[in-house]
Amino acid sequence: MLAAVFSVVLAVSCVYAQDERLPIIFTPTFGTLMGGDELVFTAPNITSSGGQVYCRFGDVDQVTVAGVVAPDGLTRCVTPVLYEIGRVPLQVSVDGGSTYGYGANFTAVLGLSGVNLVNINSNWQRPIKSATSPLDLPAWRELIREPLTMTWDRDSLDSASVDVELWGYKEEGNMASWDFMYTVASQVRNTGSYTFTPESRPDSEYHIGSIRVSAYTGQEGQANVRALWSSVHALAWQLEELFYRDPVSWSAQRCQAWREAEKELPNFVPDMPPCPCTLKQALVDTGRFQADPGCSLMAGSTCTYHPGAVHCVRSVAASPDGAGQQCCYAADGRELFTGDTAGGSTPDRGHVFGAPPYRVPPRVPSFSHWLHDVVTFYYCCLWSDNCDVYFELRPTDDCSRYVPPKAGAMFGDPHVITLDGKSYTFNGKGEYTLLQADDVRLRIQARTAQVSNAQGNPVQATACTSLVMREGESDTVEVRLPSARDVDAPQVLVNGEVVSGTLVLSGVFVISNSPSNVTVHFQSGVGVEARSEGGFLTALVLVPPNLKDKTQGLLGTWNDNPDDDFTTPSGDTVSSTADPMTVYNDFGASWAITSETSLFVYTIQEEVMYAEKHDPSFTPIVNPPPLPAESAEGRKMAQICGDNDQCVFDFTVTRSEALAASTRWAYDWYQAVSKDTRKVASCPYVPTPEHGSKVGGPSYVENGTVTTACNQGYVSHPTRTVTCKADGTWDGVPGTCVASSASTAAVAGGVIGGVAVLCVVIGLLVWRMRDDKESKRSKDYKTDDKKESTPET
Repeated sequence: MLAAVFSVVLAVSCVYAQDERLPIIFTPTFGTLMGGDELVFTAPNITSSGGQVYCRFGDVDQVTVAGVVAPDGLTRCVTPVLYEIGRVPLQVSVDGGSTYGYGANFTAVLGLSGVNLVNINSNWQRPIKSATSPLDLPAWRELIREPLTMTWDRDSLDSASVDVELWGYKEEGNMASWDFMYTVASQVRNTGSYTFTPESRPDSEYHIGSIRVSAYTGQEGQANVRALWSSVHALAWQLEELFYRDPVSWSAQRCQAWREAEKELPNFVPDMPPCPCTLKQALVDTGRFQADPGCSLMAGSTCTYHPGAVHCVRSVAASPDGAGQQCCYAADGRELFTGDTAGGSTPDRGHVFGAPPYRVPPRVPSFSHWLHDVVTFYYCCLWSDNCDVYFELRPTDDCSRYVPPKAGAMFGDPHVITLDGKSYTFNGKGEYTLLQADDVRLRIQARTAQVSNAQGNPVQATACTSLVMREGESDTVEVRLPSARDVDAPQVLVNGEVVSGTLVLSGVFVISNSPSNVTVHFQSGVGVEARSEGGFLTALVLVPPNLKDKTQGLLGTWNDNPDDDFTTPSGDTVSSTADPMTVYNDFGASWAITSETSLFVYTIQEEVMYAEKHDPSFTPIVNPPPLPAESAEGRKMAQICGDNDQCVFDFTVTRSEALAASTRWAYDWYQAVSKDTRKVASCPYVPTPEHGSKVGGPSYVENGTVTTACNQGYVSHPTRTVTCKADGTWDGVPGTCVASSASTAAVAGGVIGGVAVLCVVIGLLVWRMRDDKESKRSKDYKTDDKKESTPET
């Protein structure tokens, strides 16, 4: 359920010193969580002392590995198995471990694998069916006995022969460990490929594992050696004979055992972040959610684990319990519930990326998730028909607690739309605070540079060329336009080092699914999307509701009051109706950063260019004269811009069709995101009625409907279809299925009861009329009697 690609462009990096320790130059600076990567130290003073070299990884749970000095004079250390992602402290001793005078950070990442398991989704893990298709036992039994093949890069291991070993992962109490299980094959020729037929093994305590290929040494199960690892997978191919004889019964027993063990663990579901109510919300809430690579519209994946879904997202940040939320959606945009379909959303006890303190289960990145959420899904849903057991303990969130983020943007000759929706133009030349939130120590800074017109001549206008950001002690991420004008794709730098692909780092996640788009996720839920369109950089910032009333910068103070968005760092407020030059000088320029607060990494040229963080000598055009509508340029502008004011401004100032088109596109993008992040009412989940079902794709958001269909012999009562109202309530009582005879009896009883009531009412009326008549007769009698007793006058 986890797939990612990581790569590092720079082969060698000078990593800054840790505390007072001397810096180290080594390569590579990124490596796999499973270890086995060889670090090569190129600084000559590392080996000058001639003593034994040791590398110590980690801060709390330290692992020490002995280094070697190779014939070429370079020192090498092999990375151990690690249980945390992001920056891992690395200390080096050159005096036999007496002192560790060198320090740096090694970055451990998920997703790297050196051994490819051919046909992993069928031959190795055996998910023969989807969660809704029937299990083909004959095909499965035949497949179980088929040979398994693995491949690797033979040149990655400097050895004529290799050992192929199986290692297993387990969690016991507060400890997680990778342990050697057995040797699959020893002293195999290093051809880069190996095929074998699996044999049954005694029942094992290990549910998931990984294949390791390492240089042959004659000693099996050695830790901390140069090695290549496969991806983590379910160990269905090496299980006991009972599994081979009856895999369904075996899996069902494992599923029930998991159910009982799970009930003894704390309930993590109440503290999960709520799911977005719609697919549109899920796609644009890039601060708190990211696409599940196993079910992604962008990746075109098949959603094997969630049949019927077209897209799933996972929460970026873990819950306080270290858990992760998952939310899945149908093509029509509605959230899918496990009570309605096997493709519904299921939260995870172990967050995919783990959570500090990483070593403590179930907080171990990837591995805890596999153990608690993935292989258990295999047992209950893919290898047996017990999905109801799994869904009972992994219920779908109903989105009733979800509050969308708020969007702000910077684009074009820079036009800014604040979080409160206030639009203005600030084309300063320099480096400025786009957004800061002191509560989470978030800083997003933007760099602008002067732009040129279509003829290549500079004009008095600027555009954003780089964004740099950091939250708390996270890694620093910069997204910048490359200096080469013929390259449109932005560069990504992490702590000053150029990287590419998808990175899970310390306190921040970087995803680049397309060459022109980079998404940065922070733990606070803030998301930044940087896109290069037409050679210009656009920034869209999504801010979660927990930071409302806590933002500052060019994107303003988010409090639903645009009148105070022009607030300076000193707390002064510039009028929201001030003229453009007043806004430029008194508000925009006040947010220029300083050398002390800058997060940027500078080249020598940039140090000179941005010595002053705001260029006071640069005077922008703020009121360009309008172009005649009947002119050729006016017609071209109208064709590109339509009625978009920002686009018209940029075309008028620069005559650049590319900039104008980029501005129009960016504004439309912002408008679409703002529309998709609006609040949507949701109604309580309606359980599937006994003796019936829900048809037509039940939807629990505003204007959505739930329709009950009853089995033969049953009818829906009291309402067959209910509609979700804007206030989050149903317009009727959702139907249940009652027996037809019971319904008839109920109707008959109602009629009889109605007749009885009518009879009682009539009886009371007759009684009242008779009582009135008797009363009148009594009065008349008394009157007549009185008359007879009165003497004549």
